[in-house]
Amino acid sequence: MCKTVFLDRDGTINEEVNYLHRPEDLKLLPMAAEAIRLWNEQGFRVVVVTNQAGVARGYYQEADVEKLHRYMNQILAEKGAHVDAFYYCPHHPEHGIGPYKIKCHCRKPDTGMFEAAERDCPVDKAHSYMVGDKWLDTQAGARFGVHTALVGTGYGRELYEEFQRAYKGRDTAGGQEGCPDAEHPMEFFGNTLYDVALWTLRREGCAERGPEYRQLELLIQRYPQLAPIQQEIHQAYGILEQCYEKGGKLLIAGNGGSCADSEHIVGELMKGFCRKRPVPEAFEKRLAMADPVLGPELAAKLQGALPAIALTGHPALSTAYLNDVDGLLTFAQQVYGYGTEGDVLLGISTSGNSKNILYAMTAARAKGMKTIGLTGKDGGALGRIADAAIIVPEQETYRIQELHLPIYHTLCLMLEEHFFPV
Repeated sequence: MCKTVFLDRDGTINEEVNYLHRPEDLKLLPMAAEAIRLWNEQGFRVVVVTNQAGVARGYYQEADVEKLHRYMNQILAEKGAHVDAFYYCPHHPEHGIGPYKIKCHCRKPDTGMFEAAERDCPVDKAHSYMVGDKWLDTQAGARFGVHTALVGTGYGRELYEEFQRAYKGRDTAGGQEGCPDAEHPMEFFGNTLYDVALWTLRREGCAERGPEYRQLELLIQRYPQLAPIQQEIHQAYGILEQCYEKGGKLLIAGNGGSCADSEHIVGELMKGFCRKRPVPEAFEKRLAMADPVLGPELAAKLQGALPAIALTGHPALSTAYLNDVDGLLTFAQQVYGYGTEGDVLLGISTSGNSKNILYAMTAARAKGMKTIGLTGKDGGALGRIADAAIIVPEQETYRIQELHLPIYHTLCLMLEEHFFPV
């Protein structure tokens, strides 16, 4: 039997567009692909069930619906996600034309599409879910016998707020188990599809990503223009997390404004950023043993650190290498001297073509280090050679730098939440 996540389409996976049928009008909602990928990774069958009254009204053909669904899976595949099956209802009992004007069993809130999906793969209803942005979605899920969630995109937020006003003081959804009533079947309300995905995984006892991934979602909410590169940001985080899990360190290099960014990142990683980072109790005891007077003061004031070195802050070495050898190789020399296998080099270049950064990346690869590129425009050479390339969608240098800052702040926040939980 299949653990299945049934998803409404418009307003749940993609932005609400009136009678959407053209691929060029399809825009995925922030973190929707990431949510679907979570379900894919945990072995859920992901199924779309969507009412398509535009076919009934003659606005477009069934072939257009099927073409759009193929395109949706293409863009999801670029982010490592996929929908296993699409089911749609082309009927409408009042506004349909010709054979499409019927009272059918497939149109939500009825359950015909769910039953079609079950014929293709038996549904494990105790471990399956329906997620949508309208009550008719959750009603259909409840009638079919699966768990239900309302998502706050599309029409969901407005409906949920109306529901809360109608049930003043009643402990309703927002994470509470149990359907409020038959008209509003909802076991959970999530602001985004990603929130709902995390709820389902917690409920199923699946291995889920930690709460630090909430920071990535908040970044996309604040800067929706970064939604197309969220997967790359996630990939960069994974590299950094693995590095620090194994006791490695981060080396950072950049020029001009990116030099300042390099130092800025070190400041956020080497001490408390947005939360306290007390030293471990075992180290407290070692400090007290090392010096009964100074040890307790150090224990109270030292903060947990994630080792990071800005290669831009060594003027004696840099000027000596510039004078004696070749200034463009200064970063590469430091990578060779500081770097060890398993470390990470973060190269920041707005053009992606800074020669000294490219030399350093080559040295890092030779040392067995992982590499991350933070750049813009078309990514340049840096975008092609980095293990993870974050290429922000801007052309002007200052605009690229304006987006670099919230990205590296988010990476630092994610690392802090992972390694220094409250």
